[in-house]
Amino acid sequence: METLGARLNNPRWSWGATDRSNRRVFLRVWQDLIQETTTGERVHIARDKPRRNSHGFKERHEHIALICAGYEGFGVVCTAVDPDTTDVRKIASFDEDFLLRFGRVTKENGNTYAEILEHVSVDVVARPETAEDILVEDLRAIIRQKLEATIKEALVNARVGQGLFRLQVLKNWGNRCAVTGSTTLEAIRASHIKPWRVSSNEERLDPQNGLPLIASLDALFDAGLISFEPTGKMVVSRNLSSSERLIFSIDNRELQKPLTKVAKRFLAYHRKHIFRT
Repeated sequence: METLGARLNNPRWSWGATDRSNRRVFLRVWQDLIQETTTGERVHIARDKPRRNSHGFKERHEHIALICAGYEGFGVVCTAVDPDTTDVRKIASFDEDFLLRFGRVTKENGNTYAEILEHVSVDVVARPETAEDILVEDLRAIIRQKLEATIKEALVNARVGQGLFRLQVLKNWGNRCAVTGSTTLEAIRASHIKPWRVSSNEERLDPQNGLPLIASLDALFDAGLISFEPTGKMVVSRNLSSSERLIFSIDNRELQKPLTKVAKRFLAYHRKHIFRT
């Protein structure tokens, strides 16, 4: 859970875990069950019939069903104490540095296999920090700074999208979402363009470093899945499928008014360092 963001249903009998927020499944697999094929590698991940009663068997097939339904699948490679035992295998060790990224799942002679696309570093797949994690860390950093109380209050309010920063950002955009034109203020967030962590205190309080966006667009913007050209045209990451684009209604979108020179500078940073092409 700490490293990959995937929680075991039961630490004693679970053979894998899911990270539903990021649509990922992690399965325990055995090193000695990795096989060479004519096209690469595959690993045995399940039998059609259990060798003994086990809650893990049923859950394993539920996890495989999620992978077949579109979840990204990974294998945590374990070495067995005794690979030849006919009893329950015990884990001697596991690879802490690399995971197997699964591809196509196939069945053969009563067994299920996952194609191995690559051996991927754990650091690449590690649990993404949540917005709550980042917010807590940022607020702690503000508190540690030696600043006047009024400045600290302004920074805290700006970080959580409140106070004068929010009011000024909304005012700059006519108290509406910069893209949709929505005036439902309860659904609009004042999002920093250049992320808080890499901004100076002056930039953190600059309303030109903000866009008022409805919550869904704000989340996509913060995740680097959308950004904006100097002309105001929205650009969308290739990580979003056509069906997801339709859900969020983000094709052929643009900002509703021209950007200032300062805002264009902040957006140039966002496109270069945050946007996921």
